[in-house]
Amino acid sequence: MRKLLVSGAAAAAAVMFIAGCASQSAPPPAPAPAAQPAPPANSWTARLAALKADLEASTKGTGVVIEQTADNQLHVVIPNELSFDTGRANVKRNLAQVLDKVAEGLKTATAASVRVVGHTDATGSEEGNERLSVSRADSVRNHLVGRGVSTTAITTDGRGSREPLADNSTAAGRAQNRRVEIFVAEKA
Repeated sequence: MRKLLVSGAAAAAAVMFIAGCASQSAPPPAPAPAAQPAPPANSWTARLAALKADLEASTKGTGVVIEQTADNQLHVVIPNELSFDTGRANVKRNLAQVLDKVAEGLKTATAASVRVVGHTDATGSEEGNERLSVSRADSVRNHLVGRGVSTTAITTDGRGSREPLADNSTAAGRAQNRRVEIFVAEKA
């Protein structure tokens, strides 16, 4: 076994070196990134509540579904029977009556934003269904704008057949999947 002899000066230098390394503090942690302000939450306003009640009364028995979403949007689902003929994007008379009520409620809702979403069933090509769903959403937007709703308040989206409510293998299921949804929100 070998013994290592260290002189007193060398030992003191080693101790000073080790102590110096241990005493140096780590660089300060980087500052936390600034918190991003949360986007304004939707607010369930008296105007939305009144619009909901009015639409429920005027569309009773038509199959139109009107509800308040968990994030305080008014959600209007208009089934195919009221909205568009198969393969078409022209607004039918029954849909026009519902849209006129929506437009009336939105004319003075300057804080409202409207999102129109078109859907199709799975019949036909996905590309064709995508185009048709966008055209239907655009037709609804154009009708609302024609009734005095600001163009800047409305956005449109087509989902094609990607978000079915029912099974596309039956005629009844396909009919449920052909629909237009309107979301109305007001920021707090």
